[in-house]
Amino acid sequence: MIPIPFLKTAVIVMGVLIVAGLVVIIMKISQKTGELAENMASTGAEADTSPETTRGEAASFRLDLEQLGLDADARLLAMDVAGERLVLRVQTGAGVERVVIVDVKSGAVVGEVALPPVEQ
Repeated sequence: MIPIPFLKTAVIVMGVLIVAGLVVIIMKISQKTGELAENMASTGAEADTSPETTRGEAASFRLDLEQLGLDADARLLAMDVAGERLVLRVQTGAGVERVVIVDVKSGAVVGEVALPPVEQ
């Protein structure tokens, strides 16, 4: 049988080890968070501060119906972002559906696909 004073000492030592481990984990998390904040601050300071980029990359351009080759009666059916491309599914006033692919950074139309009419 193991003596009681030895068990008490073992429990106290294990408790101290648990507390010390938690302190180390908290210190490491705090250290990594500080490093991340410094990296983000330095990246932000090096970034271009022109008016177009301060509002965000996605807000740095405007698309007109003329740029997309659409008439005034066109409707936006769906929109999705795939990487650095904005994919728009539109329906013209004549009822023809198209997919227009736009570069998010420049705002230029990089592709267009005419969808076949749906048979009913």
